[in-house]
Amino acid sequence: MHFKIDSQLLSDSLKKVEKVVNAKHSVPIFQGIFMEVTQDEIILIGSDGTESFRYHIPVDGENVDVVKPGKTVLPKQVSEIAKKLKKELEIKLTDFNLTIKYGKKSEFSLNTFDPEEYPKLPTFDIEKPTLNLKGTDFNAFIKKTVFAAADSELRPILTGVYLSLEGDCMTLVSTDSHRLGQVKTKTTNEKSLKLVIPAKALDKLVKTFDLQEDVCVYCESDNQVIFKNGALFFYSRLLDGNYPDTSRLIPNNFKAEMKIKRKELLDSLDRISGLANGAENGKGGVVNLHVNGVATISTHQSQIGKGVEVVDYEELTGEDDFTISFSAKYMIDALKAIDDDLVNFKYQGNMRPFLITPCQSDFEEIQLVLPVRTV
Repeated sequence: MHFKIDSQLLSDSLKKVEKVVNAKHSVPIFQGIFMEVTQDEIILIGSDGTESFRYHIPVDGENVDVVKPGKTVLPKQVSEIAKKLKKELEIKLTDFNLTIKYGKKSEFSLNTFDPEEYPKLPTFDIEKPTLNLKGTDFNAFIKKTVFAAADSELRPILTGVYLSLEGDCMTLVSTDSHRLGQVKTKTTNEKSLKLVIPAKALDKLVKTFDLQEDVCVYCESDNQVIFKNGALFFYSRLLDGNYPDTSRLIPNNFKAEMKIKRKELLDSLDRISGLANGAENGKGGVVNLHVNGVATISTHQSQIGKGVEVVDYEELTGEDDFTISFSAKYMIDALKAIDDDLVNFKYQGNMRPFLITPCQSDFEEIQLVLPVRTV
């Protein structure tokens, strides 16, 4: 293997795949980055055995020039070297020794891993995605659901986002059993599908993909899903098990519906949440919302003190005098997930789940929060 490459191009490309690479992985081969050099492209793969990124660099004769094809597994230090150099690099592999030359006299010599030991990624028909989404829509769908997935492994299936394709409808939903985020949108697809994707994998995905480009989704096996974004691919194992039927949690009838400015409500909650009982546990504490002419947010007396915030609402139908208590953090997260200036607060009882929905949206969106008993 022998080729020349622009150091910035190599550095940027390695960044795209190294997010899943752990230099202390218990399986040594996963401590490195797989590289295959052909006359047409350079393929880079980073993996931890569960999640993998694969990136393709075209050989253009200008930024990349291949002298001799080959493959190896690079130590992760190559990324640090490429990042710090601003010149063309000449890279040559002899047996398991990688030489990186730059300038007239400077060079590094690194030991590499055996590429034959690197696990093969699944093959699939790149021309036939199961689903094709705009990158901006994909980002919005993940933003509105992934945060509500469970952190605890007590119920592993709840650490994922459930994706369902049926007819012309795509649904994504996640819940930790205390809150829920759901989006539904129209789509065109040829088959029905139900799968659960780890929430942490999706979060990593949206932080790596160029979301100005489309995202293609491939589901050709029962245990893996593949995402494509330009020249970058992401492979993730699916969670095994049956996702609970969350449709029965979502109410259809309400005692009151309040239309209120999202940012004013969010800012008030953000200011007062630190004074609430339980704020030290990372959940923003419990706050009370009393609606009677205005929306009054208050906290009980805590060691720090107490607070009251008043927010004018735009419109109210149904009951005009009610109180409900809830986790400030859960409500803040729900409001941050919504993009509209106005939201609907849908109330069905002081110990029944309530909904937050945008007044205007390009697709159906629901944020559900369970109230907290305070007496």
